Amino acid sequence: MTKLPDSTKIELYRSMVAIRIFENGVRVLIKEGKIGHVSFYTGGEAVAAAVSAHLRKEDQIGSTHRPLGHLIAKGADIKKMMAEIAGKSTGSNKGKGGAYHIFDPEVGALGANGIVGGSVPMAAGYALANQLKGTDNISVSYFGEGASNQGGVQETLNLAACWKLPMIFVCENSSPEEQTMLGHKIEYPQLSITDISLRAPSYAMPGASHLGWEVEKVYEKVGEAVERARGGDGPTLLEFKIHRLNADEESQYCPIKCYREKLMQEGVLTEELDSEIRDKEAKLVEEAIDFAMGSPEPELLDAYQDIFVEES
Repeated sequence: MTKLPDSTKIELYRSMVAIRIFENGVRVLIKEGKIGHVSFYTGGEAVAAAVSAHLRKEDQIGSTHRPLGHLIAKGADIKKMMAEIAGKSTGSNKGKGGAYHIFDPEVGALGANGIVGGSVPMAAGYALANQLKGTDNISVSYFGEGASNQGGVQETLNLAACWKLPMIFVCENSSPEEQTMLGHKIEYPQLSITDISLRAPSYAMPGASHLGWEVEKVYEKVGEAVERARGGDGPTLLEFKIHRLNADEESQYCPIKCYREKLMQEGVLTEELDSEIRDKEAKLVEEAIDFAMGSPEPELLDAYQDIFVEES
């Protein structure tokens, strides 16, 4: 593995911290009764941060019902995101999408989806568009272990391989200790025959499984897949095993805790710099909350807006 520049390491760390602080801010609003239910991404921050570190603004991502980390890492406006979660008219989607269908086309975040595996075929559509336009832009499809058995996901893997679409399939496996959908127990942390990525050869594409809280390893493997996709060599299936966590950073599987300790040992991160990063991100989230809570709710008639495209 090529040694990462210190600036890249700090940016990976900052991105993970930004996601965690934003979601913790959402947790506070839920506890205060100001917003409704949200499915959190906590524990997967290393995947979103490492994937988006390789992406351009013009590249697209298709997300899941846990989209906040994906969107933040991709560069979405967190003020508009917070307002969308709160159902306000100033939200990314004018309060109509909510946390489960939030998207931001300005940065290529083209679809969170409350349907398991629902955004996977959509991401292939983005990839096909990129291919037909002759660009080297790519798309990334996020999905979970449950979605890996969906028919639409399997069909998309097949089609992407047949057409050599410029995309990456990223499976975030959040039940790595026991892969119940396959009926076999994993001798964890060893990677066994139950790895979802082992389906890749069936579709004539490369695949690999890795620990999803090791952000530099995720960065390395995603980089290889991005290079392949941009070069016209087709898709890759990557599986990253993660643990869904609560708000704290005490777990041995917490990607932020693990990377913070590593960067401290290397001398790349100091207590002072860590505090500076966290304080800055906390301020941004505070501003996002103030923006969302101070924004108006949509008018009732707004429900009839943005439904059809008027003929010119």
